[in-house]
Amino acid sequence: MSRPRPWIEAFAPATVSNLGPGFDCLGLALRGPGDRVRARRGEQPGVVIAKVEGDGGKLPRSADKNTAGVAVAELLRRYAPDAGVELEVYKGLPLGSGLGSSGASACAALVAADAALGLGLQPAQLVDLAREGERVACGAAHPDNVAPAILGGVVLIPQLDPLRLIALPSPADLWLAVYTPGCSVSTAEARAVLPAQVPLAATVQQASRLGLLVHALHCGDLSLLGEAIVDELVEPCRARLIPGYLDAKAACCEAGALACSISGSGPTTFALAGSRGRAEAMLAILEECFTLAGVPGNGLVDQVGPGARVVSTLLH
Repeated sequence: MSRPRPWIEAFAPATVSNLGPGFDCLGLALRGPGDRVRARRGEQPGVVIAKVEGDGGKLPRSADKNTAGVAVAELLRRYAPDAGVELEVYKGLPLGSGLGSSGASACAALVAADAALGLGLQPAQLVDLAREGERVACGAAHPDNVAPAILGGVVLIPQLDPLRLIALPSPADLWLAVYTPGCSVSTAEARAVLPAQVPLAATVQQASRLGLLVHALHCGDLSLLGEAIVDELVEPCRARLIPGYLDAKAACCEAGALACSISGSGPTTFALAGSRGRAEAMLAILEECFTLAGVPGNGLVDQVGPGARVVSTLLH
């Protein structure tokens, strides 16, 4: 008799990365939005993407070009070379948004495939695999989205080779207003505008703010956290790619936001607050500013949440 091939579905959350001074080494998982992927054992070795929904037909269906397929193919290469996996991808995140959309697909696919094959891989192994999907998406295997997408919470990545992940505490009273304007910024475009060299003094200042940020999280000090989330290296270069961003940031800060910055490569913008009510006020400001700039979009109020997980099993 042939082995059963039930579908197993996993969810991976949206992520906010960089968090000001933490370029490519810091990110957090949101509680609400994300991508879902179903996986089951394939009848033949290799990866087959049977379905992609929610992307408006923009994502490749080929397993060697889709981030979910690439990540699972790497899983098979390293840990199950004779196995096969079929995938169904359900996008819940907008493309090119700065919310870790490509990483979420890869992470959900890996968690579902790992469960379908019964491999029992560790989170750090899944993060390392998910990086290969990011390499295809933007040319760099950066882990600042996929690490929090797998582990949940706030994650610091102090070392890439070998990969090292550190889970940081998150204050219970930290709220985020997250708004995605109606424009798109590709990760490749956002990386292309970055300077090849930066002044030593600016580098020292950036490093000190990252240290302050980590300290603030451990202390649960929201005021210090807001003081730390300042980026004078990357944000000025990317701000011009996002219509209305500078006005939106100024308005949020004037209204009492703890901090306001770009999520990942943008255009999604986040503002931090110490209560849900204040975060909702920040979201209204972001909505107004980006609408006035001609790029109305969508937003939400959320908190730091858990990482990727199996949400259903034995879907026949």
